[in-house]
Amino acid sequence: MDKRRALVGGGLATLLVLVLAIGWFGPFDHGEGDDAPDLDEATAAADRFADAWAAGELPSVAATEGSGDIDQQTLVVVADLVPVTGGTPATVTVGEVAEVVDTAEGDDAPRRVRADLEVSWDLGDERSWSYDTAVELVEDVAVEGADPAWLVDWTSKVVHPQLRPGDVFGVARLAASRGELLDASGEPLVGARPVVHVSLQPGASADPAAAARQVANLVGVSADSLVERVEAASPDTYVSVVTLREEDFAGVESSLRAIPGIGLREDEIPLAPSRTFARALLGSVGTATAEDVADSGGRVQEGDLVGQSGLQAAQDVALAGKPGISIRAVPTAGGEPVELASFDAEEGESLMLTLDADLQLAADEVMAGAPNPGALVAIRVSTGDVVAVANGPTGADGYNRAMVGSYPPGSTFKVSSTLTLLENGLDPDAIVSCPATIVVGREFSNAEGEVLGDVPFHVDFAHSCNTAFIDQSQTVTSEQVSETAARLGFREVDLGVPLATPSVPVDESPAAHSAQMIGQGKVQASPFTVALMSASVAAGRSLEPRLIIDPDDPEPVLGEELPAGPIAALQAMMREVVVDGTGSAVASVAGGEVHGKTGTAEFGTEDPPQTHAWFTGYQGDIAFAVVVEDSGFGGAVAAPLAAQFLNAIATP
Repeated sequence: MDKRRALVGGGLATLLVLVLAIGWFGPFDHGEGDDAPDLDEATAAADRFADAWAAGELPSVAATEGSGDIDQQTLVVVADLVPVTGGTPATVTVGEVAEVVDTAEGDDAPRRVRADLEVSWDLGDERSWSYDTAVELVEDVAVEGADPAWLVDWTSKVVHPQLRPGDVFGVARLAASRGELLDASGEPLVGARPVVHVSLQPGASADPAAAARQVANLVGVSADSLVERVEAASPDTYVSVVTLREEDFAGVESSLRAIPGIGLREDEIPLAPSRTFARALLGSVGTATAEDVADSGGRVQEGDLVGQSGLQAAQDVALAGKPGISIRAVPTAGGEPVELASFDAEEGESLMLTLDADLQLAADEVMAGAPNPGALVAIRVSTGDVVAVANGPTGADGYNRAMVGSYPPGSTFKVSSTLTLLENGLDPDAIVSCPATIVVGREFSNAEGEVLGDVPFHVDFAHSCNTAFIDQSQTVTSEQVSETAARLGFREVDLGVPLATPSVPVDESPAAHSAQMIGQGKVQASPFTVALMSASVAAGRSLEPRLIIDPDDPEPVLGEELPAGPIAALQAMMREVVVDGTGSAVASVAGGEVHGKTGTAEFGTEDPPQTHAWFTGYQGDIAFAVVVEDSGFGGAVAAPLAAQFLNAIATP
């Protein structure tokens, strides 16, 4: 035989053996290849395992005796991932399936296959963790001649290829820096400031209840509530009491340190310049509660700082950023963890607000002395920017009534209904009678029975004559009044914080329409909405207000122009309110001419009715609204507060 032929023949024989070997032993990918049917059952078993893992139904999977309880073992391995995933199971996909040959086991060893798996976990915050792993399955021929069953041969490497026996996932959250609240110049309104967290350990005191009352009295929290929480806590637990600003802590430090079981921890958290600075608007930040965690869909975990109220809560997703995540293989018996994956923290977004710190401080100081709960909102006329939002008085409930309070606006709404009348052709000099009472649908009267007689309409406006407006209700429709109000601000707007939706419903019935003209009936508005109305009149535009400045589009949107003639007439009439009408309390303030409108808004079922006191208007580039709940006449209560504010912000 020719030597070259022998080599070729031998090579062909070897090649044939290799081809047969590959055809018999894999790889096999879901039914492809001439011998694929031999592994159909194994592939189906691998698919069932993947589906069961993804569905949380591993108890349904048949496994080898040596695998143990694969459901429980998998749960133990991945337990630390659950808070991050929110309990969402992994997505598991089967890839290539191939037979495994181990010549050391001999010919009688059961057949084994290896199924490649792609595993993906949804970590929230638009992050996912994907990796490749594999599972082996062992053929089990229980009855000769029957179709073989394939059993999962589970080890921890099935969950992740780098896991060693006894390893579990360990997840660490890496805190992101919380964004700041900045003023329009980029200076922090709310930034990290030093605080001290005060807590109390019940077991360290012979009389925990007495210690709790002592602490409560020092720091100004409810003693009964603290005693209840202390008595319900285990003796070695530190019960959170309060977080104090550094300057507030300094005044009680020595007294607190003398109390057995007191816990004091220094920290820095986002805070405004003072305890009252736009408090209800900006809100607060604190440690996540169990409810916060449950409602977050996995975004928030125990110990995270979260916005608890106001803008801090409304914009929490943007301000909080995204925490970093480190996932490691952690030996349960001790040893060095191995990092499997990591995701960097993404800093929170700082928000630039339109608030003016000087105007805000002035508004806070004014409302601190309000006789009843109330609010003051100021808006920059030239831009629509909200520059001050104050609620008061000091010690009030912290409710942001400036934005979410909903009240009948009373006679301040005559600014809007007057514009409707002027646009419909009414001349401010036209004689419109002001009797003590009038019947349109029902009887309406003036405050304190005032009678002006037959006077020009601008005088009716200056003295806030209800009966004159109700007489004129018959010249315009309820729909016209509602549409005008919407242009002046009585509409839904988005400021990035919760807002009460104003209401000027269309109702053409005589009594309802008459009440609408004077801001009663079903007309409702927040102090913000009333301030926006005055700002729009001052600007001669349907202003688009804003509180948060978009860095990508920082220019204000001014809105459509309002009819110049009627607006000019209305502006003059608002000036007359101050010079020769119900708004005389602001006639002599510093800073220039003031245009305004008083309001005394009836509410409730008492006889005579209770009233909220209102005053709204503008001076130069600043428009404003003040309300004081259940306080009588606007000119006597709200207008003097507006005067204090305007004097405080006047440029020397």
